[in-house]
Amino acid sequence: MTVTLNVDPGACRIPTKIRAVQDENLVRLDIESECPMVKAMAEKLKVIDMMDCLVTPITENPIMIVAGETLKHASCPVPLAIIKAAEACCDMAVKKDVILTYSDSSI
Repeated sequence: MTVTLNVDPGACRIPTKIRAVQDENLVRLDIESECPMVKAMAEKLKVIDMMDCLVTPITENPIMIVAGETLKHASCPVPLAIIKAAEACCDMAVKKDVILTYSDSSI
């Protein structure tokens, strides 16, 4: 299965398009972005093992490790989006949008 996920990251306003294709136990990634940090991450994440990336704890997840090496902003939503796309293309998660919304009320 092939999944395409578009990321609107918010404040930086640099969109990213993630295409994930399942190839047996691998996920092939095509990540398009004008962000130099996301481009650097994409170069290191062309093919990932679906099980290593989808069921490992966040501190051991290869996608998050590469994100930690290449991204300066911890709040960048692209690493999460890569995981969501990989899960969906492998039928390991439902394709459902993730929404973050600010409100004026205090927590």
